[in-house]
Amino acid sequence: MNIMPSSLSTLNLHILLEQTKTGRTVALIAELTDCRVEADSRNEALVAIQALVNDRLSQVEVIPLEVSLKPSDRENPWTEFIGMFEGDAEFAEIAAELQAERDRDDLA
Repeated sequence: MNIMPSSLSTLNLHILLEQTKTGRTVALIAELTDCRVEADSRNEALVAIQALVNDRLSQVEVIPLEVSLKPSDRENPWTEFIGMFEGDAEFAEIAAELQAERDRDDLA
């Protein structure tokens, strides 16, 4: 684990916008579940959520955390199935039919 001082000047967050049944707009920050606003319009919701996030983040320090993962001792369980249908004519025919169907769907 490695914690390093941050020199971040920007932070990318994701705003989720949703229309309610009453026509109001809800905006929330996916990464900050307590940052949520509801407003009469999309524009008002965006302005309000930005103000809320700016206020919330003015009180915090962002520190990147790098975590080193140990390599897994386990072998990938799917490895034993690699190539199991190689040379199987029936499987090749089914795969070709599936590919043709996908190609037709792409053209539609």
